[in-house]
Amino acid sequence: MADYPAEAGHDNLRRHHHAYRLTAAIVCVALVWTVAPRAQEAPSRVLFRVFLTDGRVLSSYGEWARVDDRVVFSMPTRGGSGTSDLHLVSVAADRVDWTRTDEYADSVRAAAYGASRGDADFAQLSANVAKALNDVALIPDPAVRLVAAEQARQSLAAWPGAHYGYRVDEVREFLGVLDGIIAELRVAVGQTRFDLSLTSPLAVPPGPPLPPPSDAEVVEQLVAAASLADTTIERMSLLQTVLGLLDRAVGTLPAAWAARIRKSVTGDLADDRRVDRAYAELRDTTLESSGKASSRGDVQELERLRARVEREDDRLGKKQAGEVAALLATVDLQIDAARQVRLAHDHWESQAPAFRSYRRSMRNSFSTFKGAIHNLDQVRSMSGPPANAIESTAKRMARGGKTLAKVAPPPDLQAGHALVRSAWELAENAFRLRSQAVAANDIAKAREASSAAAGALMLYERAGADLQKAMEPPAKQ
Repeated sequence: MADYPAEAGHDNLRRHHHAYRLTAAIVCVALVWTVAPRAQEAPSRVLFRVFLTDGRVLSSYGEWARVDDRVVFSMPTRGGSGTSDLHLVSVAADRVDWTRTDEYADSVRAAAYGASRGDADFAQLSANVAKALNDVALIPDPAVRLVAAEQARQSLAAWPGAHYGYRVDEVREFLGVLDGIIAELRVAVGQTRFDLSLTSPLAVPPGPPLPPPSDAEVVEQLVAAASLADTTIERMSLLQTVLGLLDRAVGTLPAAWAARIRKSVTGDLADDRRVDRAYAELRDTTLESSGKASSRGDVQELERLRARVEREDDRLGKKQAGEVAALLATVDLQIDAARQVRLAHDHWESQAPAFRSYRRSMRNSFSTFKGAIHNLDQVRSMSGPPANAIESTAKRMARGGKTLAKVAPPPDLQAGHALVRSAWELAENAFRLRSQAVAANDIAKAREASSAAAGALMLYERAGADLQKAMEPPAKQ
């Protein structure tokens, strides 16, 4: 036989020993991990739970959704986990115990994972680990073999945390075997420091979900949801659902308990209908009175109506927060409108003397223009007037124009007064052009006069309407 160095012989022995241990570990994986989990009664994988801060629990078919400061979900309205009867529910987010609710959601997701993909993913993991260990056993260099084994262990230890702690006990069992092998490999390469990472805790699987609620539990949960409803309509709908469930479950629920619940729910419904009628009456009477007060600018009356709404809401128990908020917002808008009306009315009263003075100063000018309208209409239609009528009317318009130029309108009437002056200038121009057309027998000049007359008549009519509107009290405007 050939002689081999002693150290080389010992290394070969250690290598074969570690390969044997790794092979045994592979066999362990094959034996331990092919055992299917014990059959258990399947919990509900679709019914989540919303845990309230007061200890009550509501069932949610499917996951709940958090929208701003509300939590929205569908509650089953009969026992079991069917989807035939659901009721949309919304509760305030601050009424929810989020720690328990989130933990329970993890339980439901873990159960769903275990019943669907868990075994297949675990089988794939076991195959990957067995292959990795087989590859490690064939590596000749102890240092490289150690690194590969540690990487396999790291992947194995991370798996439960990414898979809801599924079959964590079996993972922990094999990690114990693998840790012993890694420890021996470290000694073989001269490492003496103990690595705490080998004993890091694994993910703890969530507890199992609760079974589907019974009819009695659904009744209690619907009553609890009704007590949290923000609106009378939502609360009444939930209570009506409770009565429907009690009717369907006659004979299956304890008679005395069902009678007590029915009496309580019926009384609550009667109270809600009374409150609903009171709120409807409050809304209708408030809107009718506030509309009238706003139109006349009565700010104080509107403020009294607003205070009355708040007092009545307090008396009724603040049971329609959304409706009351909308009603108060409407009254607030009417208060703003009334303040504008009040300001406009006060402004009009302050300007009324100036308006009256303007009317007096413009009386002759308006009379002069009205006296010229007939002749302007003839110029517009190119049907006259006679030459002598044109001359006399033009003179009156010229004298009236001088008077008009001296009038200083108040600020609110300046726009309308400017239209009067424009109409006046067009009228004077129309008569001048008509006189030239007659003198020269010029049809083109007659057409120019017609256009000027048409513009004068249009602007004067518009100026009269604008001035009349500006000088009217706000109520008539």
